[in-house]
Order: sequence, then structure tokens, then C-alpha cells
Amino acid sequence: MLSNITAEQAFSWSISLTKQIDFNCLTNEMVTILTSISGVDEVNAYEVYAGRQVRSSGESDVTEKVIRRFPVDFTLVEQDDEYIELLSNLPSGDALQVLDYKEEKIALMQVRHCIGPDRAILVLGQINEVMLAIFQHLLALYTNQVILHDYKERDLLTRLPNRQTFDNRFFQVCDYFREHQLHRELNDKGSWIAMLDIDRFKRVNDEHGHQCGDEVLLHFSQLMEQSFRYNDFLFRFGGEEFVVILNLVEMNFAKVVLERFRESVAQYDFPEVGKVTVSIGATHIDSESMPIGLLGDADAALYHAKHSGRNKLVFYEAMERRAI
Repeated sequence: MLSNITAEQAFSWSISLTKQIDFNCLTNEMVTILTSISGVDEVNAYEVYAGRQVRSSGESDVTEKVIRRFPVDFTLVEQDDEYIELLSNLPSGDALQVLDYKEEKIALMQVRHCIGPDRAILVLGQINEVMLAIFQHLLALYTNQVILHDYKERDLLTRLPNRQTFDNRFFQVCDYFREHQLHRELNDKGSWIAMLDIDRFKRVNDEHGHQCGDEVLLHFSQLMEQSFRYNDFLFRFGGEEFVVILNLVEMNFAKVVLERFRESVAQYDFPEVGKVTVSIGATHIDSESMPIGLLGDADAALYHAKHSGRNKLVFYEAMERRAI
């Protein structure tokens, strides 16, 4: 019973939430705590993105609000979830609300207006006033910690995940392919790492000022969010350099996606600056190479793109074939 939850237990939960090392650990712990409460039957956590691309095939793109169920499974192209309709039209108002949805009573917990995407937690069970008081306490703690982790794990200008977050995610993807080896390598639907560098960005800062340079970075990151799919990972690597991890695509499709993004940047009118281009170096994430080696290969391909005319996409695998 809820009456069995003591002040000591509540204090223990508070300590546990505040000592988590990153957002993923924090949200895992929040779900674990909520699930342990008597009367709670199910807990689901989500990230809610506006304007991300859902799927892409040929010339057909679909861009809408994207719902990522936590934890993100990058091996799924699209996820079916019975609460997508609810999450696509989240109510405004209080951060904690009780909703009647399809004959279920759901406690909706929201974290909004932070650096990262909006977050939502759905709690199903025998919701009552005592339970809601506990949820309110936990949500306040969780919200504060989300804000702190976002400041640590995301770039403040573009709001994309930063270099630190990239390292963790990249190792996760590499670990997956060490455990699930591909059979046909480049022809299989694997993952690709692409490094993106805005061409002649120093000239933008020198001629137009750093404020205009920041506008270019912001618009560039928004183009990224509009161009790639929900199961692709986007990062600001530092300065004018960005990284994309493309998931579940073979080489020809990876080329189509990255070329299309390169062209969309070249055709975009950046405020005060006008036309800007991007050079891209990419490589396949295989089952044998170390992460640092793969990053070096993508960087080598980017270097080749920059020094062979800029505004180009170069695959490290194509460089290897030409060298033979």
C-alpha cells in the first residue's frame, strides 16, 4: 500500500535520482522507481520532437512530430505504440495531469521547454490522490535533473547532443555491431558515421560577425533535424563540425540521404550570409573496427572532400577502392 511509503523511502528515491550520471540513467531510474510503487501497473517514457523526419523513400519525405519511446532502439525504423495519438497531441497546462484515454486512467508527467526535446512519462494503474502527491514530488526532482543533464549533454546553441553525448552513443552503436555481425557488410542495412563540416565558415565569421555565424550554425542544425530520420543520431561535434549516425541503411541509400542533405544546404538561403555549402566524409560502422579508427576514417574522407573542391560527399570505402 502507498501508506507504507515512508519518509526514508521518499528520501532514498530523491538521492537516487540526483546521483545519476546522465539523462539515460536518470530516466531509467525514474521508470524503476515509479514501477515499484504499489498500484502502478505500467510506466512508459518518451521523448517528443517537433519537425523530425519520420521516414524517407526516394523523393517522398514525411515530416511531423516524432515520438521516441525510451530507451531509443535505433534498430527499429518505425515504432508502433498504442499511445502515439495521445503523445502527438499532448495537453497544455499542468506538468502532471490525469487523463481518461481509451477507457484507461493515465497519469501524464511532462517536462517541457528545456534545451532538449519535451519528455513525457505515462503511468498506468490505480491512480489516486496519494499516488499523485508522490508523482508530483518525483516529477519535480526529475525535471530539475533533466534540465541539469541537458546543459551538460547538449549544445546550448543548436540544442543538439554534444561531443560527450556522441562518444556514449557511438560506443553503443559500435558495441551493437560487434554483437550482431553483418553478413554482406556494405550491402546490409547497417549504420554509417558521417562527419559534416561547413565550408569556409571562418570567412562567415570574419565577414559577417560571430552573431551571423551562430545563425548559420542554428539554421544548419535545423536543416539536419528536418532531413534525417528519428532513428538517426545527430550531434554538434564542435565549432562548425557536426556528426550524423545513419542507422539501418545500405551504402546506396546512405549516399542518397547524405547527398540530398548536402544539396539542401547548398540551396538554402542563410540569413545575412546567403549561400553556404558543406563537405561530408562518411564510413561504414563494421563489426571489427574500433570506434577511434572509424572516426579517423570518416575524418579522412572529410579531409579528402575539403581538399578536392569542397561541397562534396566522400565515402572512405570509395577512397580505399581507388587506392587499390
